[in-house]
Amino acid sequence: MAASPKKLSNKEIAWYVIASLIGILGLVFLVFGIIGANFPGAFEDNWIAASENVWLKNWSPFGYRWWGVILVAVAAALAIIVLTVFAKEGDRDTERALRRQQRLAMSNVVEEPKDELPSPKAEEEQKA
Repeated sequence: MAASPKKLSNKEIAWYVIASLIGILGLVFLVFGIIGANFPGAFEDNWIAASENVWLKNWSPFGYRWWGVILVAVAAALAIIVLTVFAKEGDRDTERALRRQQRLAMSNVVEEPKDELPSPKAEEEQKA
């Protein structure tokens, strides 16, 4: 009997979507950085390198490629954290359900009389 797949909660899906959007933005920055660095032609025709110099270099010493690497790393770390948090929560729910089943099974058990050795007092009463 195969276990049924666990449904993902809305919070977990939302966190995975956020991590994937950050990762996609990082990949776009990486691609822009690679294309901008290897663009064939004159610098005036390279709109990627020009945009990097205009808006990115004003507030950051890094270029598109570095920000791409940073964003992909942040997205991977966020996804790993979300995965471990929700896996721990799932394990806790599974253990709670198992303990509940065990308590129900114990309450449904009918106790049978045990075969005990008779006490010395009971043996004397039987002999009399």
